[in-house]
Amino acid sequence: MQYEDLVKDFVDRTTFNLNLVRDKVTNGEEGYEVTQFINSLLGLLVFPQQTFYDKIPETPLADLEKDGWPIPRIRGNYPQVSNLKELTKYLRNCIAHFNLQFTETSGHVDGLIIWNVLNGHKNWEAELKIEELEGITGRFAQLLLKE
Repeated sequence: MQYEDLVKDFVDRTTFNLNLVRDKVTNGEEGYEVTQFINSLLGLLVFPQQTFYDKIPETPLADLEKDGWPIPRIRGNYPQVSNLKELTKYLRNCIAHFNLQFTETSGHVDGLIIWNVLNGHKNWEAELKIEELEGITGRFAQLLLKE
């Protein structure tokens, strides 16, 4: 089947494939759902952010938090992003440039430490649980695909 709306269809297909891996794991089969999720961020975050950058609203982080969006926890003395547009830009950069480190609990990957680099220097570092990053990317995709 052809892509009719490239980004929307790519997001839908990426989500479908991610759920296939999750279903395998749920059914006791071998699979690496966190690895698949990180791979899936290309279609769930990077492509949509690049394509719709000018349409991303500058919704303040405080408003996003009130609406139930997960907010990355800052590490170190870096400033927090101020709005959705900046958040998605930094998340896109972290994923696209593989600026991430996995965290684990009891031998299972459960989160990420991520950072943005500007002009060769780290200017933001945050931590997210996998479920929080999934929450952000899911809400972001829904927001943009309403267009």
